[in-house]
Parts: sequence; C-alpha cells; structure tokens
Amino acid sequence: MRGSQVLCGVLAGVVLVAGCAPGGNRTADKLQKDVRDAQSFDPSLTFNDLTLEQADEQGKLLWKVKAKQAIYSRDKKVAAVIAPQGEFYQDGKAVFKISGDRSDVIEDGKSIILKGKITAVNLKDGVEIKGNELEWRPSEDVLLVKNKFTGTHKQLNIAANEGKFYSRSRKAQMKGQIVADVKNPKLQLRSEQLTWLLAEEKVTADRPVQIDRYRSNNQVDRATADKAEYDLKTKIASLQQNSQVVMAQPVLQAKSNVLTWNTDLQTITAPQPINVVNATDQVTISADRGEMKLQEQMAYLNGNVRGVSQKNQANVGADRLTWNLATQEFEADGNVTYQQANPVFNLVGSQARGRLQDQQVVVTGGPASSDNRVVTEIIPSTLKQN
Repeated sequence: MRGSQVLCGVLAGVVLVAGCAPGGNRTADKLQKDVRDAQSFDPSLTFNDLTLEQADEQGKLLWKVKAKQAIYSRDKKVAAVIAPQGEFYQDGKAVFKISGDRSDVIEDGKSIILKGKITAVNLKDGVEIKGNELEWRPSEDVLLVKNKFTGTHKQLNIAANEGKFYSRSRKAQMKGQIVADVKNPKLQLRSEQLTWLLAEEKVTADRPVQIDRYRSNNQVDRATADKAEYDLKTKIASLQQNSQVVMAQPVLQAKSNVLTWNTDLQTITAPQPINVVNATDQVTISADRGEMKLQEQMAYLNGNVRGVSQKNQANVGADRLTWNLATQEFEADGNVTYQQANPVFNLVGSQARGRLQDQQVVVTGGPASSDNRVVTEIIPSTLKQN
C-alpha cells in the first residue's frame, strides 16, 4: 500500500492529508453513533481528510479512496468513513469512479469492500452502479455488488438482488428478482438471472424470462421463454424453448420452440412449428413455420397448415395460408382441404378463402389429377346417423 507506513503511531498504509483528530467532535460522534457496532470502534483512531491507496507490485494503483473523516476499529481492520470518493483501477487506469455519503471500508491489499449506499460509475460505458455493498477485486477484474444492485445506462436500467461487473470484458451478470427496463421501445424484462453484454449491446437470459412491451405506460404484449436474448441495437428478442408471445390487440397467442420478435417493427417469425391462437373467436392455426406482421395485422403460415374453429368444428388444411388478424379472413393455397361438422361435408381443392368461425368458406380449383375440378363430398345427416 502506498503512503506513510505509520499513521499517528497506529495505522499503516493510509495516506493522511490533514492528520489525526483524536478525541470526539460532533462529526466524529455522529459517525461513531451510526456505526453498526460502535463499541468496536475507537474514537482515538479518528482521522480527518485521509486517503486510502493500494498499489500492486509494479507500483500501479489498484484503488484510491478519499474521505473527510474516518474512525478505525480497534483491530484497525475496518474504517467507518464520511463522504468517500475515489477510483478503482485496472492496469494502472481508473475504470470506476466511486462515491457515497458514508461507508464501512475493509481492505486487505487484494480487495477493498465498501458497505453503505455506494455509487460506482464505469468510466468506459457510463454505467452507474449502486448497491449497499461493493467489493473491488482487481486481480479478478470484477466489481461485486451485493444487497440491492441497480444499474443505470442510456439504453436500460436494471435492478437485482446482486450483480457482478467485469471491466475488461464489459459485461455484467445479475441474479435474483431482476427487473430490466429498456427505454426504446419501452420494454420490461424479468428473470432470475441476466447477463448484460455492453460491447455487443445485448441482454441474455439462460433462465425463464418474461418480456413486456408497453404503450403509453400500458402493457400490451408479453413474451415468455426458457431462454432469451434481446438485442438493444436491433430491438429483436430471440426466444428459445417454450416460447410464446401474447398480444393484446388483436388478442392472439403465438407459440413455438423458437420465436424471433422484432419489438420495434412488431413482427414475429417462427422457423419451426408454430401455433397461433385467437381465443376470442376460438380459432387455432398451426404450421411448420410462419411470420406475423402485427402492424399490418397479417399472418403468413407455410407447410402443413391446419386451421381449426372450436365453435363449429370446422377446419382447413393447406400448404400455405394467409390470415387477416383483424377480420379473421383467410386465403389458403395448395392441397386445400376443408371439413365442417354441421352440416357435415368435406371439400378438396387448390385454393380456399373465407372465415372458419362462421363457416363462410369458398373452395376453388381441384387436384391436378382431377382436371382442376373441385371435389366436394357431402354427408347427409341421415346417413351420418346410420
């Protein structure tokens, strides 16, 4: 530790600017009273305007903390300080600027711990980090934040139970009751574990995550998945495993193992099998893959498409289907089949259009083997009963 080897005859390693202040003045008395266990602190070990510094073997600074006043514990391991300010260093350069109203400071030459309401500003990315306990471990290049982590940045704000910030790799890892508020567009991410990659401008979650999109402070869309990545630059959420997006207008639910949600353009893409459910009209459409353009209120589904209306047991199958999400009208193309229960009949053709929920469906064309004729199969109710 750089500085005087002996301070006022008792303390080693503290650079003292204004000297010792034995005895009790009003500030020292208040500080001593605020200490959790005041009996462990010695009023005679009170100092004004001091600086704590630590350097590595090459003489490069690891941290520097200044304080207006400090009282040391009787074992000289803990200092209760007023108005701490300073820097944490990496490779001899300041990487965090720290400040607070008061703090308990513990240092062992390898790390420094500040307990209290402390703020650390990352100088590279401008992230303001707050917590009730901060520990700087320069050899591990990590700032540990315990007891209520908060991070503030131009792109998002994050609150969690605890977190780690890595200076060189420019990433933060948070755990416990995480709430991340993205500023544009207005989103809120919730999970028990998040990783914030500042250089890549991404937030990732390898645990169940919930993403809410807001309009005029009202939650309008909600996505959930077991894993997710949100790109703050492209505004795209990549959802994996048990993925779904629930939309408020129109009221729809899209489910797939993999979903890509562009929260800015309001598109949802599924490269794998997808189910889209309209709970209001009780219509479900499934396909091998699909895309939904919510601003246009259109869905485009491809491969083994099947639409089912639970109200009247009507269903349609096709190679491709375009679905108007506002009017619930569809256009189907390729190997079209249509069945309904009442009255009971089946249709086969090359194209179809209509609405499943009210059985207004027109099928045109026919299979290639039938000279492009529509094949209609009608099953009378009397025959069905027999």
